[in-house]
Amino acid sequence: MNSKLEKVLELIKKNQLDNAKNECSILISKNSKDPEILNLYAIICFQLEEYDEAIDNWKKSVKSNPKYFFGYNNIGKAFLSLKKFNVALENFNKSIEIKPDFFEAYNNKGNTLIRLGKFEDAIKNYDKAIEINPNNLFGYIFKGHALTEIGSLENALLSYNNAHSINPSHPLLLGYILNIKSRICDWKNFGESLKNLKFNLENKKKVTFPFTTLTLLDDPALQKQSSEIWVNDYQISSDRKNKFNIKKNNSKIRLGYFTADFRNHATSHLTAEMFENHNKTKFETIGFYLGRTIQQKDKWHERLKKSFDKFFYVNEMNDQEISKLAIDLNIDIAIDLMAHCNNGMENRFGIFVRGCAPIQINFLGYPGTSGSNSIDYIIADKTTIPSKNQKYFSEKIIYLPDTYQPNTKNVTKTNKHFSKSDFGLPEDKFIFCCFNQHQKISPKMFNIWMNILKKNKNSFLWLLEDNVFSKKNLILETEKRNVDKNRIIFSDRINLEDHLERIKLADLFLDTYPYSAHTTCSDALRSGLPVLTLKGETFASRVASSLLKTLDLDELITTSIEEYETFANEYCINFKKLQKVKKKIQKNLINSKLFNSKLFTENLEKGYTAAYNKFINLSQKENIIL
Repeated sequence: MNSKLEKVLELIKKNQLDNAKNECSILISKNSKDPEILNLYAIICFQLEEYDEAIDNWKKSVKSNPKYFFGYNNIGKAFLSLKKFNVALENFNKSIEIKPDFFEAYNNKGNTLIRLGKFEDAIKNYDKAIEINPNNLFGYIFKGHALTEIGSLENALLSYNNAHSINPSHPLLLGYILNIKSRICDWKNFGESLKNLKFNLENKKKVTFPFTTLTLLDDPALQKQSSEIWVNDYQISSDRKNKFNIKKNNSKIRLGYFTADFRNHATSHLTAEMFENHNKTKFETIGFYLGRTIQQKDKWHERLKKSFDKFFYVNEMNDQEISKLAIDLNIDIAIDLMAHCNNGMENRFGIFVRGCAPIQINFLGYPGTSGSNSIDYIIADKTTIPSKNQKYFSEKIIYLPDTYQPNTKNVTKTNKHFSKSDFGLPEDKFIFCCFNQHQKISPKMFNIWMNILKKNKNSFLWLLEDNVFSKKNLILETEKRNVDKNRIIFSDRINLEDHLERIKLADLFLDTYPYSAHTTCSDALRSGLPVLTLKGETFASRVASSLLKTLDLDELITTSIEEYETFANEYCINFKKLQKVKKKIQKNLINSKLFNSKLFTENLEKGYTAAYNKFINLSQKENIIL
């Protein structure tokens, strides 16, 4: 290797990309048809986000050498990053045609097919990659992602474990494994894996994507650490102070809402009326839909779409294009309704790292800190983020006066009337329930639930039928604890209107920990069902407490495992005590701020206006308390 090439590679290692590009261009001037140098120059351009120049030079590399399969593969990777999936596929196929045993091209083709929703075809390509090189863990990891997408969770876990056997310290792999194990309630060696996760986070290792920490850890410091490690991967230069004008000429404050969940999803159930209630004389609202193409009629999607002044489908645009679109639209405040909800394959946080508005806010979807200085504020309340926990948030906090969670006031009521027999529930027994996703059920809380059933022989536990694997494992865990498996009853997901009627059949909702009920808590309270929660230290563990406090139901908030178990037993045994709480819920619902979406929206708008005024007045960012 000549010294000039060595210098270029050294500059790339040091992330001195502009200097590397200059040095490489000198090499090209002397070797204009060398495919390796053209390839290297294109890689540098791509890292600088000079995509057209990168692709142009990769095309030169394959023109110089039509058998240069690396060039076709890299052209494919470029178009994959740009979300030009069909063009990406063409180039991966060309690479494979030249070199049929090219491991990386099969993996990249699989990644492209996933984005196109062709999961079975993606798996076939990962299998081919694994056949070519069974000692390379990336084939197993990507196959695990695809299997997860189609709900083949046990096979996904097997695939991740295969990768783990090759390199147990590979970044994110422990998080992928724990995420699947928690989703299917596979608790073998769970405690040991959890300790390993904590140890690695304490030592600033990239072992998980942040959302997994919300479900597993009641530790705001480690959750912040996880988010900070995650966002460190975004090597994007973004100086928003210089990108946006300080004085804006908009007659209204322009709000841009970004999410993949403008569809039949919990986020939409909560926010529908909020969007409709925005004061259109003061605010202009713009929706950016990041999700996959909706294949069938979705009334929630149609309703939400109508509530915005403008609505854009941006799922096929890359982060840079979306950021530019938002800037061109002169957005004042960009609200990220997802943050770190998704893993690396579908994460769109790069939009906000690049900058799409002078003010950027983390709200609702991700109940934790973004860990990024690109996000200015987080929407919260004094229960979800008490003052002692402010240090665990990279954002300044907009404190709403009641709860941070929006809620729809007017919900369509079903004309159906259910009986316990419709769901296999016994008529004369006390029904505990929990309709949270099974990923939220921790071994610690399940132990408590089983203790409660043992103590109260006349009780049953009613759960959501989340997935076949978790149902199987929860039944096994029930038997391990010497509880009759027939006392656990599972019910399918049904539409929201019917569910709100169905849940009235239960007597007490037992909350999960450390990720509490969020939308499911609101649903239960709306239906008059008491929710017993354990308030932890993290935002995610305190949401149910926030909702209960807003409804003046502090008697349902516990602060220890022992207190939680004691209260559950008391409510089961003491019929009068339980009825008193139920009557209080019905009374408090009449004038409740929890379901007053108009008041909530007015308070939220005050928070937005305060943040906007601080910006245009060049004031220092600080917490906003309404």
